[in-house]
Amino acid sequence: MWAAPKLLKENFKGSTPAPFEFDPRNPNDMSRRAIDNLRSIKVSCLEEAFPRNIKNLELVIYEKNSDLGGTWFESRYPGVACDVPSHTYQFTFESNSQWSSYWAPGAEIQAYLKSTAAKYDVVKFMKFNHLAETAVWDDHAGKWNVAIKNLKTGDEFTDTADILCSAVGALNKWIWPDIKGLHSFEGKLMHSANYDPNFDVTGKRIALIGGGSSGIQILPNIQSKAARVDHYMKGKTWIPPMGLGGQGLMDRGGDPKTPAEDLARFKDPKTYLEYRHQIESVLHIASDAIYKGTENAKMFQKMCEDNMRAKLAKKPEIFESLLPDFAPACRRLTPGPGYLEALVEDNVEFVSTNIKEVYEHGIVTEDGRRREVDAIICATGFAGYKQHFPLIGKDGVNLQDLWNEDITEAYLAMAAQKMPNYFTFLGPNGGPGIGSTALFLEYQGWYMVKCIQKIQREWIKSMVVKKSAVKAFGKYIDRFFEPTVFNSTCRSWWRHHGIGRLLAVWPGSALHGMYAWENPRWEDYDYELKDELEGNILSWLGNGYITSQIEGLKTTGYLDEAYMPVENPLEIKATNTVVKNYQLEES
Repeated sequence: MWAAPKLLKENFKGSTPAPFEFDPRNPNDMSRRAIDNLRSIKVSCLEEAFPRNIKNLELVIYEKNSDLGGTWFESRYPGVACDVPSHTYQFTFESNSQWSSYWAPGAEIQAYLKSTAAKYDVVKFMKFNHLAETAVWDDHAGKWNVAIKNLKTGDEFTDTADILCSAVGALNKWIWPDIKGLHSFEGKLMHSANYDPNFDVTGKRIALIGGGSSGIQILPNIQSKAARVDHYMKGKTWIPPMGLGGQGLMDRGGDPKTPAEDLARFKDPKTYLEYRHQIESVLHIASDAIYKGTENAKMFQKMCEDNMRAKLAKKPEIFESLLPDFAPACRRLTPGPGYLEALVEDNVEFVSTNIKEVYEHGIVTEDGRRREVDAIICATGFAGYKQHFPLIGKDGVNLQDLWNEDITEAYLAMAAQKMPNYFTFLGPNGGPGIGSTALFLEYQGWYMVKCIQKIQREWIKSMVVKKSAVKAFGKYIDRFFEPTVFNSTCRSWWRHHGIGRLLAVWPGSALHGMYAWENPRWEDYDYELKDELEGNILSWLGNGYITSQIEGLKTTGYLDEAYMPVENPLEIKATNTVVKNYQLEES
């Protein structure tokens, strides 16, 4: 069998030392490195992310929980589920055709994430029960120093990394509602993001505070078991007859449980891929309804209103209290199967009066009424887009200050000024308004991979987004959202402090975001090179060879990837020329 020859010293004639003879004792001698002999690089990721296609990578993932999954590990409340069709809430490279429900329960999503992590062997990079407390950029070394605490032992240590990635997200730090006397309650007090799965609501009097996504899912899953549920909700919300992409559910009669015949036919990869195309296309089409005053927007609002009016007919006062004065999709839409039906049950009291205080046995509203309960469930959300620990970049700038001010800005939702070699998943304006978060995570991950590869390949010490690029993206955001329903006036975790600038939603469709992250715009960054380049920006070109030439490996892999646009390679039609049997003839 033919083998590629190695470029050995004895093959090199002459008195000049072989320039391709890499000296491992002096790895930073650029003149002796092959162009693709990439420098070793260390990436620290806070929470979870998947490494892909990066050579010479040392990766460590610090996860504060005892297992992976993030919000799907933490959220164990009754009814926790995906709010987009399950078949869209998965990675493109890892399909699960056997989702049990149109909206998969949280435990099933958690199992999918664990299975995917195991299959691609990324669990070995994860350190569980480890919390990042501070991160400080060392400008001289070109590295991040990250203070980590082992939550099991209490030990603290500092790790260093060339690149820091954050996968913390917005739904990470849950918050108690600001209610006087809340912690004086002597019964069971729980937050939906820290729910005790062993708690049995059967026969108990329950106070459920909050009517966002979690509250809407919890109520129908406890109503039939509890003796009484007092549902405290001072806000207004739209409850659509079906969730995003729910047309497929309506086609099968509204039952979210996946039919056995579908589970069977989806085992055929081709059939299932066709179904994924179909259901994701519906989500993409739904983005047409985001503009104020359009026929699609008016039609969707009427559909939501008719649905709510019909299902709340038994208690019309609830309909009047719930009906918003803002457009649907100003807040995140939640499918809410069974929510409206539960509201009109005899053992549910809808309480729109503000809470005055909590006492040891229950809740007092501002009208003076006292309601005794056995348990209080706070479905009151998260801290949102805040930097939860000091992250100090160039010139001593703290990301907490940058992102906790009235106007939060992040370039393409992934990078921040003064923060070199720092990238974040689902940063400000980094989530889909209509669409699947899984797709956004995947494409944002690819963007990071390309940035890391550039830093590695070109021996870049630091890469930091320009202030002008951050400001330009901010202007684009404001211009895009102005005519959309997202810009309606409503209180939502999508907004800064609930009422300020829109922060959660990408300024465009899901497909638009994927396209934006596909090819990084390198000119929007400032760069500082490593000292090894000795001032020559092209020293990374190395010794004139690639590694496979030096090591005698296959050198013709490019032929396997060649793309031939016609079936017969011996007859290629050009503008005025035909190639036949490798001879050019004028046509």
